[in-house]
Amino acid sequence: MEMIEWTHSLELGIDVIDHQHHQIVDYINSLTVAIEKQDEHLVFAVLEKLRSYTVDHFVFEEELMLKAGYCEYGSHSQLHRRFEHKVSAMLNDYVSGSDPFGIARKARNFLHIWLIEHIRHEDKEYAVAVMKIMHRQQGWIDTTLRRIFGQPKGAGDYQNNQA
Repeated sequence: MEMIEWTHSLELGIDVIDHQHHQIVDYINSLTVAIEKQDEHLVFAVLEKLRSYTVDHFVFEEELMLKAGYCEYGSHSQLHRRFEHKVSAMLNDYVSGSDPFGIARKARNFLHIWLIEHIRHEDKEYAVAVMKIMHRQQGWIDTTLRRIFGQPKGAGDYQNNQA
């Protein structure tokens, strides 16, 4: 099974979001490792971390969209809720005793396709609006990152590439 390679084509130009998306790619690649090692406990751990992390990522991303006045916020957030539901359903299948490696393969394939398409299409659409406000919002961004993620490493280092 092939690992997902992080490429510049997946970058939005918003470092803090790009960093979070890269982390999600790392979780998806960890599912590949769990499948290859046939480690069902790792499957569960990765799915749980992925669910938790993406919920936090979506909260941050949506707050950033609201701060930027992004007009398609409602439809974008609905996509996030559907994603969260899908990941929760896969975790429920795992807990219900379904084949952990079948679930991991299904999750990995779904996540790979969804994330790449979501970044390249829906996320690219809000990036322009967000980049316009990034240079004025660094204090808010740092505070919000701490509130949602705790003390993320280098939270103050994330800057809009356009600044």
